[in-house]
Amino acid sequence: MCGRTTSTIPRDTLARVLEVDEVEAPELPISWNVAPTQPVYTVAVSSGGARRLRALRWGLVPSWAKDPRAGSRLINARSETLAKKPAFRPLLRARRALVPVSGFYEWRRPQPGQAAGNQPFYFHSVDDEPLVLAGLWDLWRDAQGAALRTCTIITTAANRTMAPVHHRMPVVVGRDDWQEWLRPEPLRPGRLEELLAPAPEGLLHAYPVGTAVNEASNDGPQLLEKLF
Repeated sequence: MCGRTTSTIPRDTLARVLEVDEVEAPELPISWNVAPTQPVYTVAVSSGGARRLRALRWGLVPSWAKDPRAGSRLINARSETLAKKPAFRPLLRARRALVPVSGFYEWRRPQPGQAAGNQPFYFHSVDDEPLVLAGLWDLWRDAQGAALRTCTIITTAANRTMAPVHHRMPVVVGRDDWQEWLRPEPLRPGRLEELLAPAPEGLLHAYPVGTAVNEASNDGPQLLEKLF
């Protein structure tokens, strides 16, 4: 799964790297501990075909949901069941998104002989470029018609870098596939599975960090300090 990320790259830098046409997102605070229900930068294609950068709330609220609190349960979407889940299936055609992050955290369960408690690890690209994750987004409206745009991050099976820590990982979309993933049309048969494969080996670097990251209220560059 992917339940905590970092966002340390300025908005305008992300817009340039992601070749965005329209920037509608406010400048979000730099954060070393982005948690679900907080806003995250998200790129999607507008109805006119422009690549647009917005800030969406992390945790998908389906358009048909009765209560926006449903989003807290839909921070991730498993790649293997996207076409089966009613919350995700209708979004696969026209509401695919890219979620750029600086890195993400994952927790390893205690190993034999270790003290109780999950050990957090930080994952980032080996060249410190943004990790561009696959996502889906949706639009929900309350009884007064106010709009709430939300997103979810798609996960897949772990690659060899991730497997010692966790059996799942977020899907990383390569630059050559950004346009195809964003294009609001069906993918050819078998292409979805290709795009949602585990990240290539050698892309990620991981190391253990302190448990301060466990509390969403904690923030700051000290969270990224290598533990051992």
